[in-house]
Amino acid sequence: MAQFAFGTVLLVDRLSHEPARLFQAPQRVLTCQTLSEVPQFLQQLEQERKAGHHLAGFFSYEFGFAFEEKLKQRFSGSGNMPLAWFGVYDAPELLSRAQEAQWLKEAAGNEASPSIHINQFDMSKSDYDAAFAKTQQHLAQGDIYQINLTMRAMLEQTGSAAALFDNLLFQQPVEYAALLHLGDQKVLSISPELFLERKGKQLTTRPMKGTAQRGRTTDEDARVQEWLQSDEKSRAENTMILDLMRNDLSRITKAGSVCVPSHCEVEQYRSLFQMTSTTTGELVDGAELPEIIEELFPCGSITGAPKLWAMEIIDDLEKSPRGIYTGSIGMIEPNGDFTFNVAIRTLVIDEDGAAEMGTGSGVVFDSGASPEYDECLLKLNFLKASDERFTLFETMGWTPEDGYTLLERHMQRMADSASYFGFNWNPEQALRVLSDHAAGFERSMRVRLDLAEDGELSVTAQEMPASSGDDWRVCIAEERVHSQDRFLFHKTSRRGFYDQTRANYASQYGCSEVIFLNEAGYLTEGSFTNLFIRRDGKLLTPALKHGLLPGVFRAGLLEHGYAEEADLTLSDLQEADAVYIGNSLRGLMRASLVSLDADVS
Repeated sequence: MAQFAFGTVLLVDRLSHEPARLFQAPQRVLTCQTLSEVPQFLQQLEQERKAGHHLAGFFSYEFGFAFEEKLKQRFSGSGNMPLAWFGVYDAPELLSRAQEAQWLKEAAGNEASPSIHINQFDMSKSDYDAAFAKTQQHLAQGDIYQINLTMRAMLEQTGSAAALFDNLLFQQPVEYAALLHLGDQKVLSISPELFLERKGKQLTTRPMKGTAQRGRTTDEDARVQEWLQSDEKSRAENTMILDLMRNDLSRITKAGSVCVPSHCEVEQYRSLFQMTSTTTGELVDGAELPEIIEELFPCGSITGAPKLWAMEIIDDLEKSPRGIYTGSIGMIEPNGDFTFNVAIRTLVIDEDGAAEMGTGSGVVFDSGASPEYDECLLKLNFLKASDERFTLFETMGWTPEDGYTLLERHMQRMADSASYFGFNWNPEQALRVLSDHAAGFERSMRVRLDLAEDGELSVTAQEMPASSGDDWRVCIAEERVHSQDRFLFHKTSRRGFYDQTRANYASQYGCSEVIFLNEAGYLTEGSFTNLFIRRDGKLLTPALKHGLLPGVFRAGLLEHGYAEEADLTLSDLQEADAVYIGNSLRGLMRASLVSLDADVS
C-alpha cells in the first residue's frame, strides 16, 4: 500500500509520456535555514550527487538573497519554509501514468474527498493598487523595465493532499508538477514553467510571460491564441525576460553558444494560454551546480529586470516573504543532470489545513492595475473546480440498416472537445471500439461512447426506446445558465445540473424536457436536446454564443440551410408558429409548452 510519508517527493509530467519519478524513504534530508549556510549547502548537494545519490527538493525564493550583498542586508526570512530542502535518495521509482494514478489513489487512503477554499489575500485591492502605483513610479524613472508583482492567497484545505494534487493536475495538466511531504507541511506544485534543465553540457531555460484566458470553444481559442501571439505588451514583456535569461546564461556558458530555439510561443493549458521562449547554451568546462545556481537563481521571469533592482523593489512592496513560491522544485541526478521548475501555482498546506498560494503578474510601463490584478485572480481559476472530474461522451443511434447515425459528426465533436481540454484522443481506436460493440447488436440501439483524460474509451448501449408519436411536453426552467460557462459548449459527464432540473420539472409539471435561458434572457437549449422554433416559414435555433451545445443534428440542419441561428427570447418562443426539440437520436420532435407562466424573472 502506497504511503505519502515524510520525505516523499513525486515529480510528474502530465503533458508527455515521460514516467513520473517517485522518491521515497530518504537516507537523509538536507535543509538550509540561514543565508550563511547557502555556500556550504550547495557544496553538500554536489558532494551527494558525486557520491552516486539522487536528490529531490526545493529552493525557496529567498535562497537567492545569498548571492547579492544588497539582498543579504534585506533578508528577514522565508516565511515558515526553510531556504532549501532536499532529500537524498537511491534511484527513484519510475511510474507509468496508470501506476502514478494508483499510487495517488492509495496515498489518499480513506481520507475525505479534498476541497480547497480561498479565504483572503495578504493584499487587499487597495493595497495592490498602491503597490502597483509605486512600481509605475520606478518604471517611469527607469529603475526597472519590468517587475513581477505578487501576493499571497490564504486558503483552507480539507481531505487528502494526494487526492487534491491529482484533482488539480486534472484541471491543469502540466509538465513540471511536484508533490512533497516535508513532515508538518505538504507542498503541491502545479507548475507549467521550466526554470532550468541540464542535460550533459547543455542548459535550457523556458520562462513564461504573457497570459490569456481560454475561449469557450476551439474557434474562440484560435482567436485568443492569435491575439496573444501578436499582443505587443505580452511580446515585449516576454522579450525583456528572454533577454535577461539570455544574459544570465551567458555568464555560465561558452561564448557564442547561447541561442533561442523558440521565441514567444503560445502554449495551451486547460484554463489559460501562456507565452514562452526557450533559451539554450553550452556550459563552460568545470561548471557545477553551485556556480550555476549562483548565476541564475531565482528565475528572472518571477523577478523582473534588471533582476537585482526588481528584487529590492519586490522586497519593499510585497506584504510577506514568498517562501517556496517562485522558488524552484526539482531533482538532481548523479551524473550532474538536473531539472527544476519555477514554483508557481504552488500550494503549501500546514497540518491544520491552513494553506498558502502565491499569484502574480508581470508589470511594465503601459500595464494597468485592474488588468494585472485580474490576471492574478485568473491564475487561481484552476482551484475552483478542483473536485470536478469529468469525461467527454457522445450518444448516438445505431440501426441494422444504417449503422451509426451521423458518426462522422459525433467523432469530430469529440475530437474538438478532446483538443480543447487536452484529452488523449485516438479516432481509429474509437472507431474500432464502436465497430466491435456493434457486431453484437441485433436491433436499434442507443450507444454512448465515453473518453477519459488518458484516452481510455468505454461504451455502454441499450435498446433504443420507441417513440410515442405524441408532442413532447416542455417546461421553461426558472434556473438560468451562464453564457460564459465553457462546459455548455462541450458534451461532458458534468450533467448534474441539467439532469436534476429536468427531474424536478418532470415531477412537478409532468414535462419530458426543460428549456433554459441564459443570464441575459436569451433562450439556449434543452437538457438533452437543441431547441428550434418555426416563425414566418423559417426554422430558427438559438445562436451558439448564448451558451449551448453544438448538437450534431443541429449542425446538419444549419449546414444544409434547413435552419438559421437567431437571438431568441421567451416572447419568441411564446409567439412561435411551432416549437421543436431535436437531437441525433430522435431527429426533430414537435413540442408543446407547459407552464409558460412560470416565473423566469
